[in-house]
Amino acid sequence: MEDRVRSLTPAEVPGLIAKASAEDIQAQCLLGVAYANGTNVPHDDAEAVRWLTRAASHGVAWVQSRLGTMYRQGTGVPRNYLEAVKWYRTSAEQHYPPAADALGYMYLNGWGVPKDYTSAAQWYATAAEQGFAPAQNNLGQLYQHGMGVRKDYATSLQWFRKAVQQGLASAQNNLGAMYEAGLGVSRSDTEAVKWYRAAAEQGEPVGQSNLAFMYAQGRGVGKDFREAAKWFSKAAESGYAPAQGKLGQLYATGNGVPLDYAAAYAWYKSAAVGGYGPAEIAMTALSKRMTAAQLQAAQALFLSHSSKTRFDGVIIEKKLPTQQWPQHFH
Repeated sequence: MEDRVRSLTPAEVPGLIAKASAEDIQAQCLLGVAYANGTNVPHDDAEAVRWLTRAASHGVAWVQSRLGTMYRQGTGVPRNYLEAVKWYRTSAEQHYPPAADALGYMYLNGWGVPKDYTSAAQWYATAAEQGFAPAQNNLGQLYQHGMGVRKDYATSLQWFRKAVQQGLASAQNNLGAMYEAGLGVSRSDTEAVKWYRAAAEQGEPVGQSNLAFMYAQGRGVGKDFREAAKWFSKAAESGYAPAQGKLGQLYATGNGVPLDYAAAYAWYKSAAVGGYGPAEIAMTALSKRMTAAQLQAAQALFLSHSSKTRFDGVIIEKKLPTQQWPQHFH
């Protein structure tokens, strides 16, 4: 479908609209995706929802799932978790794994349905057993933490490894965390670094942050604050609040980067806004040692950071409280 949308020419659009209006399902799908992507038509999420809804009513499972996500995110329509659940469930009941995974996520958070970890686990398992890597990773985390299923590190590892075999970066990170903590496997910082690096090199922010932590501590690798700063920076620039806080600490102490109170304060503030509690305390303490000019420079840096996309992931970092991100517990 995406290839067909990319090859779409403006001259084809009027004909597609005519076909879609006459209930041609493929034309409705093409138009919906084209408007959602802004490919050879103006980007218009409301138009995307209109055409995708018509296609979804014909029972197209992948369209139903995509429509559920648009309602969950409030894209082109007001955010409506009940509608999101309706479309995810309709799609999942047609055995479409991404919809079953998404439905599990809704139960996990209590969005549009009562919070129910057991139901979350059941829907994740439905998708995982169909080979959907994000659901395998999510189910692994439920077994790791005993959420909706009994805590079972061996089963957790089994699902993480299945997702890792498909190259899923978040599962590589989680497998690394199991080795770092020695959960279900012999503790091994070397193995932890191996899997954190695999995730980090795929651009996974939590894996980047975990790899940076290992460099900062000299665990599984030689202690190297420059490498730590490099990987914390990559994760911080993705909007991952804990990495922003840790990068701020490096700037505040001059470890791996030049000593720079303005940069430290800006990263602390970004982390605090992102919900990383320790950064608020560190920011307040640092401000007492800063000049007015430094505080002004820090505010300018903070504004440049806050203009970037925030981290929106569903992943657990072992050294931090559990947190989630859409589509992949991910």
